[in-house]
Amino acid sequence: RGAVYVALGVTPGGQRQVLGFWLLPTESATAWEEVLRELWQRGLRRVLLFITDGLPGMEEAIRRVYPLAQWQVCVVHRVRSSLAQVRARDRALLAQDLKGIYGARSRVEALEALERLKEAWGSRYPSLVAAWWENSGALLRFYDYPQVLWPYLRSTNLMERFIREVRRGTKVRDHKFPKGEAVYKLLYLESERQEGRWAERRLKGVAEVQEVLEGMLRERYAPRTQTLTHKS
Repeated sequence: RGAVYVALGVTPGGQRQVLGFWLLPTESATAWEEVLRELWQRGLRRVLLFITDGLPGMEEAIRRVYPLAQWQVCVVHRVRSSLAQVRARDRALLAQDLKGIYGARSRVEALEALERLKEAWGSRYPSLVAAWWENSGALLRFYDYPQVLWPYLRSTNLMERFIREVRRGTKVRDHKFPKGEAVYKLLYLESERQEGRWAERRLKGVAEVQEVLEGMLRERYAPRTQTLTHKS
């Protein structure tokens, strides 16, 4: 038994591609590191940003295999988790204050919204507010990228859509998979079908910042040169 995990990639030109899928028995840094090392060995060498939900051990695995890449935690998952921790009467107002963080026009405004969150809710829900502050780096990472990409980068929505299509495919089949090979076969077929559709349309807005993204890749992954200084 276990869960299937999928890696979905997006190129600087806005092309989507399923990079692989893995049937894993547990969630751990070791498991994620094996997945990432497989991607590395298959030729995926330059990554700007990984976007996941709060998978335990993921940040550590990324740091080991892709030390130059950044990590974005899915804001949607964090918001849902936060709202589930509070009283029903507080949810609407808290949701509005949280939206002020991830819906801000800049990182500076987002941090100001975090301050307001602390003032408004810190005494009532201290652990919730502390979690947003402690994870603010990973939650607000998308602000480092062109604004047109923010809706794609701050959540795992692209992945969620793909998973919904996979689940839709399972509804017309028997839900029981006697062997792991059957799961992989279904995912392979669904991946090919989806990639055929994606080839016809790139992600909206990505093409206009393609040069910016390619420049970020060149800068971040440029060969490091050692500077020698000579004393006279």
